[in-house]
Amino acid sequence: MGKVIISAALGIAAAGAVMVAPYAGVHITPAQMMMIAAALSVGAAVAVLTRTVADKAIGKSRKVLLLSSQLKEAGQLIARFPHGGDMLSLSIKPDTLIDRLEVVDKPGKCITRDIMVTLKNSGSTKFNPVELKRLFMALKDQPGFIHLVLLDSHGEFVGYIPGFYAKREFTGPNAEVQIAKYVDDVFADDNNSVNLRQIEGAGKSDIISDEAKISEAIVKMAGGFRRLIVLRRGYHRRPIGLVNFSDLMSETLSEQTKPSLRSMLGR
Repeated sequence: MGKVIISAALGIAAAGAVMVAPYAGVHITPAQMMMIAAALSVGAAVAVLTRTVADKAIGKSRKVLLLSSQLKEAGQLIARFPHGGDMLSLSIKPDTLIDRLEVVDKPGKCITRDIMVTLKNSGSTKFNPVELKRLFMALKDQPGFIHLVLLDSHGEFVGYIPGFYAKREFTGPNAEVQIAKYVDDVFADDNNSVNLRQIEGAGKSDIISDEAKISEAIVKMAGGFRRLIVLRRGYHRRPIGLVNFSDLMSETLSEQTKPSLRSMLGR
């Protein structure tokens, strides 16, 4: 808890310094701001993850335990994709008949189910943006649709799109253009998957193995990654979920540090 409190206090102090700096005649460049943000992110991540992981062990250095732990050993860090049970798995190819999909034909039966949507490239044939828009129009009112994963013709991960973005932008008046940019262009050249970061998604390089150490995830996060897609044992054919450090830190810090800070301040 001490590390959580210290990191939170440093964050507050740094934020205050940044706000006051212009009035004191100190100019902070955008590059410096990014360095400050990265440093604070790493500090907050270390504090939060120490709280959730390192407290499990007795007699070990918290820092050593934290940095050497694997992501899969801290299951709460991975937001897993739906799997098994009554989950509806939609594996869509360019030649898939949209009208025959259950979510289109009988949407009422899917309303309480988790829905995992995968778009798989076939190689030579492109997805028709008009047909995909019809699919996303059917998914728009499905609360269980949260994740959209893109796989190449070999079944390997090339991209991730948040369900909320697909529901909003792949169903509007400009849907076909958006689908062409963030689906067809990515399949045409997977280097374009870097553009998925613009819509809070993840590209082919935004990945990490579930066997990777937490220290590796923190380093990637400090380098600007907002989301990391977690691959089982590092296999590109096995994306199992994602790690979103910004959400993790904001939620955990808000729950764990405020009571302690109030206590420190005598409130």
